[in-house]
Amino acid sequence: MTEADGGPVARLRVTNRGTDMLELILEPYGSDHWLRPSETFVVVTYGFGNGDPFEVEHEPATVTVHLDGHGYVTDLNGDEIDCAHGRPETGEETNA
Repeated sequence: MTEADGGPVARLRVTNRGTDMLELILEPYGSDHWLRPSETFVVVTYGFGNGDPFEVEHEPATVTVHLDGHGYVTDLNGDEIDCAHGRPETGEETNA
């Protein structure tokens, strides 16, 4: 598979199985995407080198995905999700 001649493509599904909002951070961009309970996003990367396409870190209420290439976040239909999607307002609770 190739992404517009950008090289190999890898996809990683991230699902929020909890009861509160989950922050997904995409590095090296620093973009944040917030998942509601039961929501699934897909991290897509392309043009990665010889190493693994993803490195994943989990902390309470946050998952950080480090890319070895270019990438973005989509919903299950393949529609791109912008940075700050679902971000709670300052002081807003993150439980849904």
